[in-house]
Amino acid sequence: MALSSRLRTNVATLFDVFCEVGTTLGTELLILQKYPEDYTDENTLRSVCQFSFPCGPQCEDGAVQLFTFVLTDQQSSYTFAYCRYTPKNNSCLVILSALPWTSIFYKILNHLSNLMNNAVATDIEETLTRMYHTDIPSTGETLAVSNHSGTHKTELTVPDTSRLPTLKEDKFMLEFYNAVPEKLMIPLFVSLLKERRIIFTSRKLGQLSSCVFAAASLLYPFHWQSLFIPVLPVHLVDMLMAPMPFLIGVPKQTFSSLRLAELGEVVVVDLDEKTFESAHCDSLPSEVNSFLRSQLKFSSEMFLSDGLARSFLKTNVLLFGSYRLGFFRTDSSHEIKWDKEKFVDDQKNSLKPFLSSLLGTDGVQYLERFIDERLISLNSGRPISDEFEKEACLMDKRSGRGGRSSPETIQRAVNAVKENASDVVGVLKDKMSSMMIREKIGKLTPKELRRNKSFGGQRKKETSIDPMSFDTRQWEIGTASNVADTNGQIQHENSSSCSDLIDFSDPDPSPAISCQVPSQLVHQLQPSFASQTQSSTANSSGTRALFPPPSTSHSSPSLEASVKSKGHWEQFE
Repeated sequence: MALSSRLRTNVATLFDVFCEVGTTLGTELLILQKYPEDYTDENTLRSVCQFSFPCGPQCEDGAVQLFTFVLTDQQSSYTFAYCRYTPKNNSCLVILSALPWTSIFYKILNHLSNLMNNAVATDIEETLTRMYHTDIPSTGETLAVSNHSGTHKTELTVPDTSRLPTLKEDKFMLEFYNAVPEKLMIPLFVSLLKERRIIFTSRKLGQLSSCVFAAASLLYPFHWQSLFIPVLPVHLVDMLMAPMPFLIGVPKQTFSSLRLAELGEVVVVDLDEKTFESAHCDSLPSEVNSFLRSQLKFSSEMFLSDGLARSFLKTNVLLFGSYRLGFFRTDSSHEIKWDKEKFVDDQKNSLKPFLSSLLGTDGVQYLERFIDERLISLNSGRPISDEFEKEACLMDKRSGRGGRSSPETIQRAVNAVKENASDVVGVLKDKMSSMMIREKIGKLTPKELRRNKSFGGQRKKETSIDPMSFDTRQWEIGTASNVADTNGQIQHENSSSCSDLIDFSDPDPSPAISCQVPSQLVHQLQPSFASQTQSSTANSSGTRALFPPPSTSHSSPSLEASVKSKGHWEQFE
C-alpha cells in the first residue's frame, strides 16, 4: 500500500519472467531456465542473478527462504522480484512482476517448486504458460494456477492492496512485528521521517527484506523516495557510502565485514540482536510521542486487525493531517499552490520546531512528492479519498475541528449561499405555509354519527353526495330486518341520521341498538334467565340489549336446544 506511487502502470501480464538461478561447479551464477524463452533483457537477467544470491554462489545450510527485492527503472518505478532460495539444491526460483502481491507469489513459488520435484517437465511449462496468458484478476477475485489437465491446481484470492496491511495477511508486517520490539519502533519511525541513512541487518534473508518493506510502509500515506534496497548484494556494498538518505537491508555475513566508522552517520537496526543504534538524537514532539506510545500499547487484537499500521497512520495524521492549510490560490491563473511557511505558521507551537526541521531548505522528499501529487489532483478536479483523508476527518471531529477548512473552501461556500439565497427563502416560505395548513386541518374533527331509533319504517333513499365534498350534508340511514319464528316475527328497524359532517361541538351519545323478543319465547325461559331478561328490558313488550352483560345464571340444555331450534341462538350468545 505504501508503494502505490512507485508502481508501474503499463502492466499487461501477471509476471514478466520466471527464472531458475543456479551455479555451475559452484563458482558462476547462471540462468538455468526461464519462461518465456524470448525474454532477452540481459541487464535485468544479470541483476536477477546477483540479487538472488546476495552473499555469493557459495552453498549455505539452513531452511528454505522466501525473500523479495526490487529493480528500479528510469521512471523510478518498481519491479518486484519474488525469490525462493533452496540451500539443498543451491538454487533460487525467481518471479519478476509489477504486482505487489507478496503472499500470492510466495504461494506460486512453493507450488512451482513442488511441481519441479514431483511432476514432469511438461506440467511446469503448461502451468507457466497458463499463468502468463491469463487475465490479471481484480481485487477479491480468484486466481487459478494449474496445468492444462487441471491435475495440479491451486486457487488464490487477490488481496486488496488499497487497505492497510494486517499482521494476519501481510507477511512483511508480521515479520516486522516479530523482529522489532515496540520500544524500537518509535525511534525507527523518527529516523524514517527525518530521512536518515538506515541499515537493517539479519542472518535471515526473508526476515531482512520483510522488515525493510514494512519499515517503508510505516510512512503511509508518504512513500520513501530515496535509495531503497531490501537485500544488498555483496558486490554493491559501496552503496553504503552514498551521502544520501537510504533504506537498505544488509545480510549479516556482509555487515560483519564492514567498519561502521567508515560509513558515517548511519542508523543501524540489528534484527538478530534486537538493537537500535543511531548517530542522531532524533525525537518526536512530546505529545506525538505519547500518542504513538499509547496507540502501540493499547492496540487490541493487533494480529487480526490493521492496528499496527493504523497506529503510525494516526501519528502521521497528527503531524501532517492539516496540510491543506498551506494551500492558496494565485490571483492570476487561479491555480492552487502550497506554501510550507503558511502551513507551519498555522500549526501548534509544540509542533512547529519538528515540522520546520522537516521543511527546511531542502525538505524531505516524501512530503514534497505527496504535496505534488495532491496539487495535481486538486488542480485537475480529481477527488482525493484514501485512508489518510478518512482518518484526518475522524481526528478533526474528535478534536472539535470538524468545520476547519481552508479560506478558499469557506469562500466557495459563502458564494454558493449567496447565489442560491432566493431559492432558500422560497423553500422556507413553502415549508411555513404547509405547516400552517396542517395545523388548521388538524383542528377539524368529523362529527359522530347520530343514531335515532325508529320503528316500522323502511330504508329511505340515500342522498347523493360527492365523495370529495366537505360541505355540510344531511345524512339519513334506515335499516329494517325481519326475523321469522314459529309464533311470529321479530321486527328490527334501526335508522340513524347524521348532520354537519364537520362540526366542532361535542358529539351526542349514541343509543344502543335493540331488538324485540316475542313474549311466547320469553315465557319458555327458566325463571332466573327470564327475570334477568325482564330486568334488562326497556318496557313490558320484552325488548333487551343485543349484547347484555355477562350473567351468572345459565340455561339448561333443554332450554338451549329450544332456543337454537327457533333460530335465535346468535342473539343470546
